[in-house]
Amino acid sequence: MIRYQERSPGRRAWLVLLGACAVGWAALALAGGGWVLASVLVGMLGSIAALTMWSTGRYGNITLTDVELRAGRARIPLADIQPWGVSREGDSMGGRLVGGAYVQTIGTAVVGLTMRTGENLLVQSRDPAALRAALDDAMATFRAGD
Repeated sequence: MIRYQERSPGRRAWLVLLGACAVGWAALALAGGGWVLASVLVGMLGSIAALTMWSTGRYGNITLTDVELRAGRARIPLADIQPWGVSREGDSMGGRLVGGAYVQTIGTAVVGLTMRTGENLLVQSRDPAALRAALDDAMATFRAGD
């Protein structure tokens, strides 16, 4: 069962990019730049924007199930997290950012996780309060055994 999910970018963002590329191409082609110049410029800039959007989705998607947390490319079994290892709001916590991204994305906050090995991991989220609440609910079954 999926307890929490963040997906980005949405369908609307892709449609906005497609529309912006179409309008940009038409404006350049009709302004006398020619269809070749318009195609090259819009193709290059549109490709860069599309790659950025794809990367944000690849490394920023979060899915929490009953048994694991998937953050970007990382898969973290909930059994590997300390039962009380989810950071509280306002806690300052250092650690490694998981998911494949090198730095935190603009517009996100991090939720800290303390693993049973003692390692601290950071998961970036656009809605950290909702992720914390879902993690607390999911970790309740693991607290019963400790």
